[in-house]
Amino acid sequence: MTLRVSLGLVVLFETLVFAQVAVPPISPQVTGTFPHGGQRGKEIEISLQGRNLQDTTSILFRSPKLQATVLSADPYTVKARVKIAGDAEPGRHDLRLIAKHGSAIGYFDVATFVETNESEPNNDPKKAEELKFPALVNGLVTAGDYDFFRFTAATGQTLTFDVLGTRNGSNADTAISILDEAGEELAYSDDYYGFKDPRIVYVFPKAGTYLLRLSGSSEAGCETCDYRLFAGEAPFAELAMPAGARQGSTVEFAVRGFNLDKAKEVTLGDGLARGTVISSKADEARVRMVIPKNAEPGAYRLHVDGAMRPAPFVISQYNEVTVADGRARSRKDPVPVTLPVVANGVIDKPKAADYFVLRVDEPKRVVLEAHAMQLDYLTDPLVVIYDENGKRLAYQDDPTTNTGKEPANMDPHLVFQLPKAGRYVAMIRDAQYRGDPSFLYRLTMKDAEPDFTIRTIGTDETLYRGRTNPVLVRVRRLEGWNAPVEVWAENLPQGVRVKPVIAEPKNTPYTGTCGETHYLDGTNIEVQFEVDQDAPLSLSEIRFRGRGVFEGRTVERTARARYFKRRIRHIGDAEEEQLRAVVADAPGVVLDVPRTLTMTKNGEASLTAIVTRLDGGGSPLEVTLETAAEGLSMQPVSVPPASTRADLKLRASATAPGDFLLVGRVNGTVIGKSHPVRVRRQP
Repeated sequence: MTLRVSLGLVVLFETLVFAQVAVPPISPQVTGTFPHGGQRGKEIEISLQGRNLQDTTSILFRSPKLQATVLSADPYTVKARVKIAGDAEPGRHDLRLIAKHGSAIGYFDVATFVETNESEPNNDPKKAEELKFPALVNGLVTAGDYDFFRFTAATGQTLTFDVLGTRNGSNADTAISILDEAGEELAYSDDYYGFKDPRIVYVFPKAGTYLLRLSGSSEAGCETCDYRLFAGEAPFAELAMPAGARQGSTVEFAVRGFNLDKAKEVTLGDGLARGTVISSKADEARVRMVIPKNAEPGAYRLHVDGAMRPAPFVISQYNEVTVADGRARSRKDPVPVTLPVVANGVIDKPKAADYFVLRVDEPKRVVLEAHAMQLDYLTDPLVVIYDENGKRLAYQDDPTTNTGKEPANMDPHLVFQLPKAGRYVAMIRDAQYRGDPSFLYRLTMKDAEPDFTIRTIGTDETLYRGRTNPVLVRVRRLEGWNAPVEVWAENLPQGVRVKPVIAEPKNTPYTGTCGETHYLDGTNIEVQFEVDQDAPLSLSEIRFRGRGVFEGRTVERTARARYFKRRIRHIGDAEEEQLRAVVADAPGVVLDVPRTLTMTKNGEASLTAIVTRLDGGGSPLEVTLETAAEGLSMQPVSVPPASTRADLKLRASATAPGDFLLVGRVNGTVIGKSHPVRVRRQP
């Protein structure tokens, strides 16, 4: 597996011959964006923060309705102008930054509200910023920072306050409170969503002036902890029930949430289908929609005009039933279904469970697959199969063990061989016996058709010339598939070669926090990309494919790119199928340095640079200082070939301003430089 941590980039000045040493990831890393989105129909300027951002040439979106122009770029910051079409689809979009030495992916949120940026100082109730509803405020929360907002509410008015942070790829983990004029806390939220963001829906008992207080959870924060605060009486779509429909069908569904009485228009995806609002009230709007026959199966965003956020809606290939009215709650009288079918329901109360009866004419293998967490709901489904005598035959909670080291998947995928013809009962409930009106699920019940999926673990890679570069790919076996899968890469750039790799039908083990062994829900393989020393520098879209034979049936599948968990706080697939790969030169040495360095009042500072030698040489590395600032000095340091750190001492006069670089030389030849380090003086 390729380790991805942010390191200081070294600029290669000469092409060197070096041994095969693991290259640190010197491709661009985006750690923050501000503002982290914009209103459709507007043109805005954004700033992207991170590492290794120099030489950024472009920013791309999959949708042609979003266009970006790079205005400037340095190692830590890219400034760009983004033009958002008036009919761009609201919601989260992938933003891809392209540089000469690699690419990186982030999120960009498109909204329909008028947007403002937080105005400091607002860290005191007396300096609270006024909110005019509907409001969308872009802000930053640093350590110990509190942002206060003042607003008025009418008696009985329902207002929603929703913070988009980690769900949008931000480092912000925020908490919010509603306070009355006396400063008493009326409501509080920290982690409402599965990705830490807070939300409050509050009915105000009396008219008056109130405060919203926003801070980092436990007062945490940072310079890239941005948030998008949605607030007001605008419609809020919690879920659709049913939460999906079959291709080519006409479906009537309920959108549930808040302030939906004025809902007029509902749109699926980027104009894929438009629904007619049949009736509406505060907590529900009923909609009729025709699903196109040629619509691709998968999850889409369902947009209620004027709503804060979209709700998920899935197009399937199967008949669908809805049991959200509670009619499936009886084990003695389960709802009859015919396979294949998708059941839509809500586990709205603790200890609630839904039951379905199915009949088979012969022994067969079936699959029960639930989707809830993958649709961004907090349901933790568990599925069970009983025989006609009530004996439990099989059950599944999670497809595999979940730990903090790998992205969690709590949606079960149970495959079971029904032993004989007859009547069987399928059950679904929350694994912890919890319940809530937002605990939505979709349960697919069907004959098993063994299959597999392929995902690249990450959306981009840098392939270094003259080296063998590993790319991590995961094969997940579905519906009983139990055979090897051959994986290969297509659309390779010139001078790049790849040999097919076999993924054996064994889940990959990994070690947990306490040394225990866990298994992935799939098999990880490393596909080795051999790059010629003289391969052209290029940017390519590489496609992975796989083929396997099981029970006499040949299956071929195309891979999708999956977000890398440490870069994007989201579980799922990226918008692009392909892996973006840049062919570039590896550096001779990497010097990992901080972005800033604080001098003491005496003008002294210590700095440790992490050294990664890639030149393969046996000579010491000399590290020196390069700066245009007068009064800043450092004694050169000789780093032995086997050492991985350089301990440095710097001195500065009272007037020494600006930045400095570290320069690495071998036998007098420069083999690399660090990023700039900004000098600060202790107050």
